[in-house]
Amino acid sequence: MRTDDGRSPLAGAQGPASREEEPAEAPRPGTAPERGALDGPETVPFASVIVVCWNVEDVLGRCLDQLLAQDYASYEVIVVDDGSKDRTVEVAERALSSGRLKIVRSPRNRGCPHARNLGLREARGEIIAFVDADGFAAPDWLRQIVDAFASEASVGAVASTVFFAGNPLVINGAGGIVNRQGWAADMSMNESYERAEIAAEALYPMGCGMAVRRSAAGRVGAFDDRMLNYYDDVDYGMRLWRAGYRVLVAADAWIDHGFGGAVDDSAGARGDSARKQLLCERHRIRVVLKHIAPDTLARWARHEALALIRAPWSGRTLKLKAIAWNLRHLPSVLADRRRLRRAPRVPDRLIDPSWGDGFPAGVPALLTPRPQTAGTSIEMADPDSTGALLYGWFPLERVGGRSYRWAGAQAAVLVRLDAPVRRLWLDYAHAPVDTGGVDVFIRRQGAADPLARIWSTHLSWQYIERCVENHPLALPAGDYEVLFSARRPWTDPPLETRSLGFTLTGMSFEQSYEIAAGGLDMASSAVEQQLVSGWFEAEQSPARSYRWAGAHAAAVVRIAENVTSARLSYCFPPGPLGALKLTVRPLDQEAPAWSTRIVWLDTDWHEENFPLALAPGDYLLSFDAEATWSNPGQRDPALWAENRALGFALSSMSFRAT
Repeated sequence: MRTDDGRSPLAGAQGPASREEEPAEAPRPGTAPERGALDGPETVPFASVIVVCWNVEDVLGRCLDQLLAQDYASYEVIVVDDGSKDRTVEVAERALSSGRLKIVRSPRNRGCPHARNLGLREARGEIIAFVDADGFAAPDWLRQIVDAFASEASVGAVASTVFFAGNPLVINGAGGIVNRQGWAADMSMNESYERAEIAAEALYPMGCGMAVRRSAAGRVGAFDDRMLNYYDDVDYGMRLWRAGYRVLVAADAWIDHGFGGAVDDSAGARGDSARKQLLCERHRIRVVLKHIAPDTLARWARHEALALIRAPWSGRTLKLKAIAWNLRHLPSVLADRRRLRRAPRVPDRLIDPSWGDGFPAGVPALLTPRPQTAGTSIEMADPDSTGALLYGWFPLERVGGRSYRWAGAQAAVLVRLDAPVRRLWLDYAHAPVDTGGVDVFIRRQGAADPLARIWSTHLSWQYIERCVENHPLALPAGDYEVLFSARRPWTDPPLETRSLGFTLTGMSFEQSYEIAAGGLDMASSAVEQQLVSGWFEAEQSPARSYRWAGAHAAAVVRIAENVTSARLSYCFPPGPLGALKLTVRPLDQEAPAWSTRIVWLDTDWHEENFPLALAPGDYLLSFDAEATWSNPGQRDPALWAENRALGFALSSMSFRAT
């Protein structure tokens, strides 16, 4: 690709610190600058950091402050103003006294790729990096970038690990990939950094924080400035791979990204505006047409036709506009294909095998936590609870009078406890297929080891519409992070493209169990305050109310006086099955106070008395079935159809005093 005057964008003379865009002769790409690309007796690569700006007076100052505070000594900063109408240039000029900064101005807005090319023309570095104006680099960011290039000569570009500035626990992107339809996805987007599996290499480095080796840029050429914004980084990454270079991801090269206040085209598109959707659609098609293998072009076109037919009217109009734009620019695409006809293809490992528009699979919404709003409870239907959501949550849904949010594979919330608590109440539901359950962890904020888990439990998967549980714990007052981790997230494309763990309606931390003394009575509505985990919905027969339990179940009871026996009303599912182990322990102790083993007999209801000795207090009852029974699809026609895995059923458990 060439700039308007036909020269490589890396060709540029060392001009004044601030200048208008103008023709200038320069050293060829890779030629050392006049005042040395290498500094010091032990030479380190000289680096150029290019900041492309358009109407960013509100964020540029912070961006430059952090770039000028890098712990890497040998670099320059080039601010490219892409026709701003505000005080962007004035803000940049304040940093000229640093001696590291130069300003290049475009007389009018030409879009991000054209501005990048202007910066390339002026860059003198062996390493050339790009930062959006709302990108705020960590002090060691540039050093980490340079170190990544030093790993091997085949590295042509490096992707930064970019976080959301409004929620710096969450990744904006760490390199990117595309699917076979050409849709791009920034890898690890909206994932917690702590739990993300950051890839070692990427198809492309996302624009904010991307860096290229000067020699690689000289060989690959300029950014495609027919793409006003979006997908220019995708195209550049593919060209680098096809030129024989690799794109690495630098896991420790950190940038916080404002995600929305940076570069944009003259239409002022922000977020997922109609303008952005159109630009992404047409530039995606352009990138595909430039790089797709001839033997897959027909299949790609069939999927495009299907997407066009199935799209709603507004989406169909947008697609038709994108197709028309690409037809007008087809000659330049064909010219690029001719130049690349002998170049190798992008490695298959960097292309997601999916076809169609459903890529990437839906990721949780971007959230901006407000820790000051955290409290002892979260109700998803309450807008005030939104500030306590850290990451991993999809938008609110309402079904059948119940409001909830789906969580992704990982999700977290903040809570603030003003007093010690002893109970965690949860109102949630599992995904419709067995996901292996959900792990729950609690960590204390501000602790010496903030990653240490001070409490955990596992929410076993159950075939159940709704779970209401009360988990015993003991936490002092303080600020906490509650983390949820689904073991095998569920997705079901094309009907459900999101990767889902479970739904949460509400949760709260309580100072005690507000229960009456006695036992368990499944006919009572108050029993929901006693159930810990493992129970299905209440059922009714002519003789009694009861609940089935899975392989493991637990409940809490309060005993007001010394008791010497317990009476259990229970039954087993069809069998024969193994035994049921019942354990009783004080709520604040780990050692059991009493246990017994009940052997499977038949499916009849049984009333049985057990001798024991318990003092007054709160107790945890644990039921553990050695085996469970189910009958999906009524495989045994003599028995009822049952999708649940049933261990036993309980109608009541009562205690008797001496």
